[in-house]
Amino acid sequence: MNKSLIDIIFNSEKRKNVLLLLIEGQKSREEIKTSLNVTSTALIPQIKKLKEHGLVIQNNDYYILTDMGRVMVENMLPLLQAVEVFEDNSSYWLNRDLSGIPGHLLKRLGELGNYLVIEPDLNYLFEFPEEFTENIDKSNYIMAFNAYFHPEYPALYSKLAEKGIDFSLVLSSSVYKRMQNDYEQDIQRFIDCESTDLSVSNEVSGLATLVTTDRFLFLCFFDKQGQYDHRIIMSFDSRALEWSRELFSYYKDKSENICD
Repeated sequence: MNKSLIDIIFNSEKRKNVLLLLIEGQKSREEIKTSLNVTSTALIPQIKKLKEHGLVIQNNDYYILTDMGRVMVENMLPLLQAVEVFEDNSSYWLNRDLSGIPGHLLKRLGELGNYLVIEPDLNYLFEFPEEFTENIDKSNYIMAFNAYFHPEYPALYSKLAEKGIDFSLVLSSSVYKRMQNDYEQDIQRFIDCESTDLSVSNEVSGLATLVTTDRFLFLCFFDKQGQYDHRIIMSFDSRALEWSRELFSYYKDKSENICD
């Protein structure tokens, strides 16, 4: 009985890994063996099946994806990336409110790549993680969206702005009112800096905090009960940084600039 292409791709870890390797370009048998840490005996039957189903062709000792193979791999990559994102932290994701991510970016959530879930330390609940403070101070630009108020944000943001760092900030209307009422000097210091931009958004969503820079992504969601549990995602993956910049732009485009 002939196997479907789905079976050929996903029912063998070796075949799947060969295809993912070949998306980078043609590889020799020795390169494949070394990269995947397999023997010729284990590899050759799997490549034969990929060839038989039109996914791979052979040119001398080099293996190359066919056009059909390339289309298949390029379409399976987002699924595999999403599985990797959810698999190791499924209990975290099951209780996140992801309504704040627009559909086109939610489909690309796998681009978070290799990320960290930082659990809160109850003894230091209102202190930023060390990974955050070490990297934000070294960033060349900062884009931040806040729908959750943290008492350290006003002083931190104004300090970074006064260092001349390009800083674009979007606040929910409730967070902006809180900063105006209780941290007026800090917010005015931020606005007065030449390299800053401040906008207010009336969007209501499950996104609590997004901070993206040229160095890292810092991401927090409310849970499905609308609570903030201080669990944080950080990623240094270049794909995650690009994804997060697009997410910030989504909120920025829906906000009203108040610095003009």
